[in-house]
Amino acid sequence: MPKIMLAGCVILNEEGKVLLLHRKEAGKSQWELPGGKIEEGEEPWQAAVRESLEEVGVEPAIAMELGFREFRESAAIYKYYWFSATIDKPPSIKESKFDKLAYFSWHDMTIMREELSPNARNLLQAYEDNKLPL
Repeated sequence: MPKIMLAGCVILNEEGKVLLLHRKEAGKSQWELPGGKIEEGEEPWQAAVRESLEEVGVEPAIAMELGFREFRESAAIYKYYWFSATIDKPPSIKESKFDKLAYFSWHDMTIMREELSPNARNLLQAYEDNKLPL
C-alpha cells in the first residue's frame, strides 16, 4: 500500500477557531485544513506553507510543528504533518476544488465530525486527547 506524505497548517483566528476549507468535487465533500502533498526534496513545513499559500492566498508563518497522524483512504496510507501557523491578512479561496472557507471552534468541529476529512478528524481527536500544544 503506497504511503503519501502530506502537510498542512492549523491556523487559528483571534477567537481560537480553526480555519477549514470545504472541498466540493466529484465524490468528495468535506471540511479540511489548508495543506497537501509534500513534493520531492521539500521539508514538511515547506509543503505546509506552499500548499496554504496556494489554497488560501496568504503565506502562513509557521510557529511550531504540532505532530502527525496517519490515516487510510482510497487504498493508500497518508501521513499528515500539522503545523501551527499564523496569517497576517484575511484568507480567501484560491482553488476551484473548494467552495467555502470558514473558522470553526473545536466544539463546532466535534458536532460536525462526520463532515470533516479523515485528517481533520485526526486533528480533532488529538486535540480532544490533549495531544496538541495549542
